[in-house]
Amino acid sequence: MSDDYSKITHISERALREALTVMMREDMRSATLGLGVVMALLAFAHIVLLEGVIRNVMFVAAILAALGLFLIYTRIRKGKVSLSRVYPTALGASGLVLVNIFLHIYFDQNPLQTTNFILFIIGLSLFFLSTQWLLPVLLASVVLWFIVAYNSPADPAWIHFGFALAFGFALSIVVHLNRVRAMRQQVRLRLSDDLRQQELVTTLQSTQGARRALETTIGVGQSISSILNLDVLLNQVVELIKKQYGYYYVGIFLLDETGEAVVSRAGTGEVGRALCQRGFSMKVGEEGLIGWVAQYRRPALVNNIARDQRYVKVDIIPDTQSELVLPLEATGTLLGVLDIQSTQTGVFSEQDMVVFQSLASQVAIAIQNASAYESERSRRVLAETLSEVGQALSQTLDLAKILDLLLDYLHSLVPFDRGSVMLRSDEDLEIVAARGFPPGANFQTIRIAIDDDNDLFWQIYRTRQPLLIADVEAWASWIYVDNLPRARSWLGVPLLHQEEVIGMLSLTRESPDPYIPAEAELTTAFAGQTAAALENARLYANVTRAYAQLERLDRTKSDFINVAAHELRTPLTTLRGYSQILLKDAIIEASPMHQQMVSGIYDGAVRLHEIINTMLDMAKIDSRALQLHMQTVKLATVLQHVHEGFKDTLADRDLTLVFDLPALPTLEADSNELKKVFQQLLINAIKYTPDGGSITVTGRAVPVGEERLAAEGVEIVVRDTGIGIDPDFQELIFTKFYQTGEVALHSSGKTKFKGGGPGLGLAIAKGITEAHGGHLWVESPGYDEATCPGSTFHVLLPLRSTKQE
Repeated sequence: MSDDYSKITHISERALREALTVMMREDMRSATLGLGVVMALLAFAHIVLLEGVIRNVMFVAAILAALGLFLIYTRIRKGKVSLSRVYPTALGASGLVLVNIFLHIYFDQNPLQTTNFILFIIGLSLFFLSTQWLLPVLLASVVLWFIVAYNSPADPAWIHFGFALAFGFALSIVVHLNRVRAMRQQVRLRLSDDLRQQELVTTLQSTQGARRALETTIGVGQSISSILNLDVLLNQVVELIKKQYGYYYVGIFLLDETGEAVVSRAGTGEVGRALCQRGFSMKVGEEGLIGWVAQYRRPALVNNIARDQRYVKVDIIPDTQSELVLPLEATGTLLGVLDIQSTQTGVFSEQDMVVFQSLASQVAIAIQNASAYESERSRRVLAETLSEVGQALSQTLDLAKILDLLLDYLHSLVPFDRGSVMLRSDEDLEIVAARGFPPGANFQTIRIAIDDDNDLFWQIYRTRQPLLIADVEAWASWIYVDNLPRARSWLGVPLLHQEEVIGMLSLTRESPDPYIPAEAELTTAFAGQTAAALENARLYANVTRAYAQLERLDRTKSDFINVAAHELRTPLTTLRGYSQILLKDAIIEASPMHQQMVSGIYDGAVRLHEIINTMLDMAKIDSRALQLHMQTVKLATVLQHVHEGFKDTLADRDLTLVFDLPALPTLEADSNELKKVFQQLLINAIKYTPDGGSITVTGRAVPVGEERLAAEGVEIVVRDTGIGIDPDFQELIFTKFYQTGEVALHSSGKTKFKGGGPGLGLAIAKGITEAHGGHLWVESPGYDEATCPGSTFHVLLPLRSTKQE
């Protein structure tokens, strides 16, 4: 085995580089073709979506990039790109795409475009197989981004995306180095496998007596060489050996994580499956021929197990008489053992041991290739997941959402029953985010002390390293929390910021399923993301303090409205009550003039009372103090009640109100607040529709995923034949105190044509709709009092509100 290892380790660096360059040239063919198609599609998208100078510049840049990429693809396909020109060509292709990305960032000056740049540099790290070519590209690109960001208008988001870019740059370097190392190892193993194949051919030529056995062995080796799924590979190996040679039992045992035992990973027949399901293992150097071979890395041939003291009988394999056990080694590393058993004595010869040792070497290389592939795939999945996390984090700065998102992604890679993010607060740990806790458990109230008595948490703070506990019941200082299921296995990973432990990721399994070091490494990667997210949130909080004064001013305005409305409400209530009493007084009733005067006082008090109620509603919405009393609501009933209040007004104005409502599903909502929404929409429609016009109210059920709702909902549409709304003002009409047209031209009265009002109705309707988790918007061709193009208001409500619980 030392000669074999020497051959593997002395494969020339030049041969390795040449093989990697060939692999990259093959990858460039599909990459340039795909990128060329993408750039061509982007050119079309720029023409459709962009305007002005940026549209022309981006269209030309995308077309030129597409043509350049197609040209590179054509040259590669025709074999006109030599190995010496592969990396310069790849550099040119990357430059074409990067120019388009930076042009878009430069002209758009939107920091969100940085997401595309981060994804591209991570893609480059997977594409380039040479560090000396990749680093200049990444460094130049990052420097160019900072130049663009520095010369762009000030925006706090640039800081956020700067941190995201730094993380993406670091991630791309790590992914690149891991991938290059894995690819070099695969190439080295492939070249060494070629050497072994040559040695087998030599053996075939020199050993005529073993020709048939070796041909069979080579056939087995070739049939498994392309299998990259480890479990499939192991089962294929044992079944092929059993089929070709007809032995009683063939099994493969692999070293466990500790290296202290070999565990059954594949076996023939029901016996093999049973051993694997039981997790059958033997201690290295202590149990059986399998443990002996794993200890000394030498084959063991026993033609009569009764005469060998090393043999240990396995109850479900009772008929064994002979056994051949061979080490599975690759590049000087023991991976496990190959175990072959027969029901006859004297079955195996020295020549068989030579032949099967050659097969074992091939199997070991195939196992190492499959393991390297699975490791590379795991790293790729981790890189892709971290990239998705980074992209998702760039969309929000809400710390609660960020932490919940990180726990969700972590659960997809490292399964756990309960997980939490714990931060240090003085001498305690408090939970700031959790996943998997029972519905009745209030995790915000849980506090864990950090001191010498609690050596579990103190050890993490002291060592700054993950802590894995296979069974917490054996840990004397484990703290059990009331109302939580009992934990069995646990993993704690520190959250580090500038070498300081600021908290911990805590993952719990409620069954005895210990975490392994590989899972601790994955969790550590997410711990870095979590710590970065916490720091980003802190930076964002510092930036937002600058806007606190503006928010206080806005609150002061809302408070004034609230106080003024409450102060006016009391005297108006008195005025309304006394005027109502006077209207029923016999003396007043006897005098038409006095009755008209008192009636005017009463009507004015009622109108002022309505305005004050509107101001109070607006103040509640502004202060987020609007309380919804949810109940099952039929919209048809709500709309009918609203209609009743406008019958006289509609008749006076000669307006037609038509309801076209199918059978709509019920929804959970506050019926009184919804009445206000539709009252304001009908008041608006009546006010801006000339006498003799019409108003139509329609409705429909909205399925999942349609329009702007993530769940099922209902849409009510109020359409009028009024004077319409200018597109430039269709968002402004939902703001407080906005009034259409010139105030001086308005007539008094809330339902008279273009009548005046406080300008709060649509703002209140929008606030109530959004409090239900819905949406309110308007569509109108424009404003024209001559043609009256009309307006259409859409109210979209979920069947179950996501805003108020």
